[in-house]
Amino acid sequence: MDQQTSFIPKKSLAKEGVAMREAPIGIFMLLATLVFFASLFAGVGVFFYKLLLSNEIKTMSAALERAERAFEPSLIVELERLDKRIESAKEILASHTVISPVFALLESNTIPNLRFNKFTYTFTDSKKIELVMSGQARSYAYVAVQSDVFGKSKYFTDHIFSNLNLDSQGNVTFDFFASINPSLVYYKDVIAREGTTPAEASVEEQP
Repeated sequence: MDQQTSFIPKKSLAKEGVAMREAPIGIFMLLATLVFFASLFAGVGVFFYKLLLSNEIKTMSAALERAERAFEPSLIVELERLDKRIESAKEILASHTVISPVFALLESNTIPNLRFNKFTYTFTDSKKIELVMSGQARSYAYVAVQSDVFGKSKYFTDHIFSNLNLDSQGNVTFDFFASINPSLVYYKDVIAREGTTPAEASVEEQP
């Protein structure tokens, strides 16, 4: 007689096997559902963001059109022409020269008992002024003093007295050459000297 040592219920095992196979499928479906709704929400968010940007672009375009209408094209063209004229005037003014400060400089720096009777000046390519004169002095001592006075002026450079001779009356005749600082005669520099006229500005700092 055979004896059964154990009893295994077959139906119970079969149900457990089915449950084990169904569990991964349920988790997959849950994850897929979450991904779907996340994608859906993201798509809706992108749609509304694009709609918001489109409205902002339309608003800014309308504001730009209003700003353009506020300024007439003809007025803008006229203002551009005026600006060019102003810039051209500035360039002309920057190169404009005034010769009167040279005469004021000579007048304030020429000592008694000495005079100049010939005067010429030339603008060089290096934007310097070459001054050529001739004159008379009572003695050689006055010529030396005059040279010292010119040497103390910041406007005279490389000044030279030459061809010193005595005339029939015993006066010393001479030729004179000097370079003049351009800042003395350029109008933009003249008007930059505060509270002075061109003639006054040329001598205000002289000894």
